[in-house]
Amino acid sequence: MDRDFDYNLKIAEYIFDIFKSNLPVVWSWGINPGSIQVIDLGVKFHVQGFKHKGIVQVVYNEGEDLFEVSLISENDKTVKTIEHIFLGDLISVIDDAVEKTDNYSERICQEYGIVTG
Repeated sequence: MDRDFDYNLKIAEYIFDIFKSNLPVVWSWGINPGSIQVIDLGVKFHVQGFKHKGIVQVVYNEGEDLFEVSLISENDKTVKTIEHIFLGDLISVIDDAVEKTDNYSERICQEYGIVTG
């Protein structure tokens, strides 16, 4: 059931309030601010992470008080859906799916030309 825009906007703001608790991690996903869209019970936005380039969709499940995250490819195919995410885990779950690699420190150094010694 589609809710009215004002209600969905409040949910989107709630999600971004959670994101504000760790902005350095959230911005590391390469969010395109112009791509942010309010959707039914959530928000979606384009990212340029090390592991996922495409859309991240976050939907709030009111009945369970949990979140669902979907990764959607550049050609609009759902690549992965992660359900039953607690509020306190939302950022880390998205970070693990979009950005965090096993060799994350090395990737950062390569991407930004940082020489370690």
